[in-house]
Amino acid sequence: MRARCGRCGTGFEVMAPGRYACPACGVTNEVRGPAGGPPGAPPRPQDMVPPPAPPEAPSRREKCRAAECGFSFIVGDVKVAPCPMCGAVVTVGRGI
Repeated sequence: MRARCGRCGTGFEVMAPGRYACPACGVTNEVRGPAGGPPGAPPRPQDMVPPPAPPEAPSRREKCRAAECGFSFIVGDVKVAPCPMCGAVVTVGRGI
């Protein structure tokens, strides 16, 4: 049976319902059997849905410790970061 990628729209051959990687973009597509249709019928477009992406971890926020600032900003995996508002060095304590 022929399936169509839910992300890029590329058509490709599949043998039966299941999960298949798109040959063009690599996203995993889940091919479901037709709801109420005869066995072996091609899947409907609404049955071709890529699985949901895993949720991203929330970004870490740090607060400037300068008395006159207190600005809250996002930091990565670093030991120290400059405050984008006042330039004070904020010790994060993580990172490389």
